[in-house]
Formats: sequence, C-alpha cells, structure tokens
Amino acid sequence: MEAHLSKQQERSAVKKSLRYSVKDGVAFAATTGFGDNYINPFAVALGASAFQIGLLSAASQFFPSLAQLKVADLAERFGSRKKVIVRSVFIHAFMLLPMAMIPCLPEFVRVYALIGFCTLYVSFASFAGPAWGSLMANLVPERKRGAFFSRRGRLISLVTVVSSFIAGYLLQFFKKQALFGFTVIFLIAMISRYTSWYFLYRMYEPPLEVKREHYFSTGEFLRRLNTGNFGKFVIFHSCFSFAVFIASPFFPVFMLRDLGFSYITYTIVTTTVPLASILAVSYWGRRADALGNRQIIRVCSIVISVLPAMWLISQQVYFLIIIQTLAGIFWAGFNLCSSNFIYDSVIPEKRTRCIAYFNTFNGFSICAGNLLGGFLATHIPPLLGYQLVALFALSSFLRIIASTLLLKRVKEIRKLDVRVA
Repeated sequence: MEAHLSKQQERSAVKKSLRYSVKDGVAFAATTGFGDNYINPFAVALGASAFQIGLLSAASQFFPSLAQLKVADLAERFGSRKKVIVRSVFIHAFMLLPMAMIPCLPEFVRVYALIGFCTLYVSFASFAGPAWGSLMANLVPERKRGAFFSRRGRLISLVTVVSSFIAGYLLQFFKKQALFGFTVIFLIAMISRYTSWYFLYRMYEPPLEVKREHYFSTGEFLRRLNTGNFGKFVIFHSCFSFAVFIASPFFPVFMLRDLGFSYITYTIVTTTVPLASILAVSYWGRRADALGNRQIIRVCSIVISVLPAMWLISQQVYFLIIIQTLAGIFWAGFNLCSSNFIYDSVIPEKRTRCIAYFNTFNGFSICAGNLLGGFLATHIPPLLGYQLVALFALSSFLRIIASTLLLKRVKEIRKLDVRVA
C-alpha cells in the first residue's frame, strides 16, 4: 500500500503511473513480438506433432487458470495488488531463459520441456493479470477508458508488429541454425519483459480497502453465474473462447507445415493482425465510449466468427493477408470492449476477484478447446485436402452459435450505470 498522499500529489502520481503504464505496454509488446508470437513456430521447429501443439496450448491454459482462483487471496494477503504484479512479472520474465536454452537439451525431451516451461511462463503472467486489471481500472477514469486503452493498444500493436518482423528476419537469417535463432529472440523477449517490470515497479497504487463483505467464494460465484449479468458475460466469453481455440493454435502449423511458408512470409501474414489493430483500436475506443461496450462486442464477434471459414476460399498469401487484416480490425474492438465491460461491471473492491474468476473460466474453456482441437486435428475428415481446414470450418460454426445465442443474454452496463458482481 502506498503512503497517504494529498489530492494534488495523488493526481500527479496517477498521471506518472499512466505514462509508466504506456511504457510498460510498449516493452511487453516487444516480449510478445519476440517471444509469445513464436512459441508455436518454435514447437513446429522442434518437430512437435499437432497433438503435442494442442497439448502445449492446453497445458499453458489449464494450470494458469487453476492458479487464478488464488490470485485475489494473494493480493489481499500482501495488502497490495502491485506486489503481486511486480513479483509475478519478475519470474515471468525469468522463465524465458530456460525456454531459450531448450535447443541445448536432448532431442527427445525438447517438446515436453517446452510444454513445461511454457506452462510456468504463462502461469506467472496470469498471476499478474487480475491485479493489473484492477489497478488500471482504478487509475483510469471510466469515461476515459476507451480513449486511454485504445491509445495504449495502438502503441502496443505497433511495437508488436515491428518486433515480430525483426524476430522473423532473425529466424530467416539463422535459417540453417533455426533453433539458435529461437534462442536469440527469446533472450531479447526476456530483456524486454524485465524492462516492462521496471516500469510496473514505478507505478503508484491507489489505496483500496477490501472488507470481508466484499469476499465471495468460487461456489457463490458459480451459483450466480447464470443469473447475474457479469456471470452471463463470463458464459458467453468462455464459450466463444472455446470455439476460437479449437483452431487458433493450428494456424501457425497450417502455414509453416502444410503451406510451407518461410518465416518471413509467416511473419508478414501474422503481423497483419496487430498492424490492422493499430488503425482500428482508436475508432473502437471512441465508439465504445459513445455506444457502450456490448454493441461493439456484438458486431465484432459476428465478423470474427466468419473469418476461419474464409480460409476455405483460398490459401494464397494475398488473400490470407486480407483475412488477417479483418481479424486485426475486429479483434481489436472485441478485446478492448471485453476488458472495459469487465471493468464497468464490478465495483473496485471486487474487481481483482472477479477478473480472476473470469480468467479461470475463460482459461478452462481455452484449454478444452485446445485439447479438442489437438484431437480433431488428426482425426477429423479432411476438407479441401487438409484436416486443419476442416478444423477451421468447425471453429467458425461454433463461434457463430456463441455470438448469436449467448451474447443477447448480456445487458450493457455503462448505459444503465449499474454495478454488479
């Protein structure tokens, strides 16, 4: 807990913290570009099967989701959300070191070492998430959230694009020693994450008193899951994530293994998403502030639902870039407004716990989608000569069901000015 400040000092501390938050986001974007975006390509380079890649994605969701149940308790025990954030991020950054060293291990253990280290890597990142979301919701006024997070998101997307391109170039440069190239980019990602940690450490944490009356157990949350508006949003988002992640881990596999893309071509196609989001996120932020978050989520989820099926039309690079451009535009709106919807839906004292429970259910759904996708990737009948294309079509169908049937049960919070938990 920060020392008591005067109102003027607190305003100054908040302004500085928001600037630090932008710098933290930029540094973390470099970690994403050099590290996170190349974990699945690393698995492909190590010779992982489709099932192992599904297992990689599933394990890196299941255990972090389970750990989320204790994040709010940790924050309350430490008496500080910031302590949870900085300690988790420090270890999160460190876990990139053993991942970078995997090529030094015997071949028969490399894939499973990646699964283990990646699970720990994502777990420590997930510890920081709810506390960070709660802290930022306190620092950013409600009426300015769309504008602030869209501006921050635009910078993050730009740095993600640039760092991903550099990482792709480095991998292409080390093509004859591809695994060494992954070691290089993961070490750069580690340095970037420690830079992010430095700015997080310097942020101000407003006082927040969590009383016993604000506590509610997982069981109590489950009992209200289908009655409260926030619970209905959790159901929608979790089901939508399940449908998305049936296919999501396998787009890199399809491009690198089945279509034979080079790392540069793969990078061009994948970085189209954050590049497009740079152009779109400010628009979505303004529209969300004016119309509410639910309306934007509805439009974006419908378009996102159709995108995997478009991979059936053509696998030409130029057509895939068009698909990825649409993905960047509409995922930007979906992700921005989903986060803001959660911030709007719960009171500050319950926010850390609600975000943690949301992450738990969403993570379990992603894990289930990954496992099912990993199984179906080798068992589903081929479509247009590819099993993964059939998987993309199935993902599209399930997304449409979730976006049309489940989202209509959720009400807009901001317009009604209601607080629920």
